[in-house]
Amino acid sequence: MEAQLRASGYVTRRDTFEYTRDADLGSSATVGGRELPGKALRDAVSGTVRAAVIRVPGVGRAEDYRGLSARGKVVVVRRGEIPFQEKVRAAEAAGAVAVIVVNNAAGDVAGSLGTPSKVPALTVRTDADAALRDGASVTVSVRNERRTIQGVNVVAFKAGTVKPTVLFGAHVDSVPGAPGANDNASGTAAVLEMARRAANTPLGARSFFVLFDGEEDGLRGSRAFVEKYGDVARGLRAMLNFDMVGVNVMPLSVGGEDELEALALRAAPSLKTMPNGGGSDHASFAAVGTPALFFHRGIDANYHQPGDTVVDFALVNEAVEAGLKVGEAVVASSER
Repeated sequence: MEAQLRASGYVTRRDTFEYTRDADLGSSATVGGRELPGKALRDAVSGTVRAAVIRVPGVGRAEDYRGLSARGKVVVVRRGEIPFQEKVRAAEAAGAVAVIVVNNAAGDVAGSLGTPSKVPALTVRTDADAALRDGASVTVSVRNERRTIQGVNVVAFKAGTVKPTVLFGAHVDSVPGAPGANDNASGTAAVLEMARRAANTPLGARSFFVLFDGEEDGLRGSRAFVEKYGDVARGLRAMLNFDMVGVNVMPLSVGGEDELEALALRAAPSLKTMPNGGGSDHASFAAVGTPALFFHRGIDANYHQPGDTVVDFALVNEAVEAGLKVGEAVVASSER
């Protein structure tokens, strides 16, 4: 990747950063003597608890607990619609002693909370659902070990570009057990191709192209970039983030800051809008006031699964075309 950026005439820089991440040493839920293999959610506290199951309807939003008594019980919710963190926080607020998230697709699923939990929390396969009946006694065992990880961001720019107008970004990491073709080799490929096409244009001279590490561990790379280059981040007119753009779950859509979203729709009318901005690397920039936009095609069936091996390059190219149009429009608007 770095060689491709250099071949397009960019200066590159490798920025290393460290953070801690949990490694699951073997977690499970046991019901009636049957052990259900599980995956500890990263940032979940380690521990073993035994209590009765309470099935929470829906996906575990706070309002799903109305009329239920979850205090002292193990909450079981299904995966989907809201982040793992929101599911666990709602269960903690209701007094639960542990949380089990049942996958909504075949196979295992990994996940992260972003901040430490107060109770053990893990995911189990969808075929474990029947055993976790309401009122059943379950033992939840979470064994997380905290380890230090070194991440690397790759930053590319034209010589002399110190105050970019636009930053094009994508994350390069995946989760254990998932090859990451759509999440997020598709976004990485889009950024590399945009850099190549913009190399000898005014847009290339006004842009940074950044490949972030550690997104799956809580936006670690983008957070490290914003912390190290705060003036650059705050001086941007737009951060454009590309994540999962190679499988057509929904038409290529954008979400983010209102004015930037409106500019994007004018520049590339085929784009659709998302109801919210999503939880990818653009969020680190939005948190410091930078106008940010998320390019995305939805969560496909192979998300964080071993089957994430195929993308449609015509769809990736569509994202490239739209991204370049939006980037050019941002530069043009900054000159008015």
